[in-house]
Amino acid sequence: MFGGLRGAFSRFFAQDGLFLAAGLAFVFLICIIPLILLGVSLVGFFLSTEQAAQEVVGQLARNFPVYKGEITRGLLRIVQTRNVSGLVGTAILVLFSTSLFASTRLVIHRMLGVRGGRHLLHNLAVDAVMVLLLGLLLFAATAITWLVQWFHELVLEPQELPRAWVRSLGIGLSVAISTVMFYLGYRYVPYRRVRVGAALAGALLAGLLWEVAKQLFRLYIFRVGIYDQIYGPLSVLVAFVMFVYYSAVVFVFGAAYVAALDARKR
Repeated sequence: MFGGLRGAFSRFFAQDGLFLAAGLAFVFLICIIPLILLGVSLVGFFLSTEQAAQEVVGQLARNFPVYKGEITRGLLRIVQTRNVSGLVGTAILVLFSTSLFASTRLVIHRMLGVRGGRHLLHNLAVDAVMVLLLGLLLFAATAITWLVQWFHELVLEPQELPRAWVRSLGIGLSVAISTVMFYLGYRYVPYRRVRVGAALAGALLAGLLWEVAKQLFRLYIFRVGIYDQIYGPLSVLVAFVMFVYYSAVVFVFGAAYVAALDARKR
């Protein structure tokens, strides 16, 4: 494990991990609106448009440790003014969302040492399928959230469990969901399949680091409050962008750890 961590740090800095994370965060910020609109379109097959927008934006906002209300309201205003619909509109949203997976693959390939690539149209088709799968995973996450809320209201609340226990269960579930998300990315996004053990170990590390980052970021915002003092009304936007960057750093470091473990068995 410690050898893998040393290898991860070496790869992360040798491959300009902070720079890669900045680029990945930038692409995510560009793709976030098309991804949300696509998620609303897919979830809208099962719910009303307004309910779908609430659920999709809520799923995204839950992953941010601070300013959840402000982020939710801002994104909902964007979603409610959209003018894209139908099959053509959905195809456009998929097309504009594919760059996120292309950038993610580039980062993982950089860490794995994979050189070269496949035909542009092949990459575009693969990324389009992954975008649609991401929409399905978003719906699955929404269903899991409903089940968790039902379990909390009907099982945990009547038992009157201590708040610390309930909070610990929530954090454990968050880490589990994050680990699954990172595993799918590390395992199936790159063209060269990494070993299951390496992908799972990297996903678990990334999930734990992401949860730690969320808790530390929340503590920093509430205790220090420097964003409000410096940026004023723009503090929500700045905090949102900074946390996206922190999340990208975690993802890239997790990819470096996966590459270090995978290289030891080859």
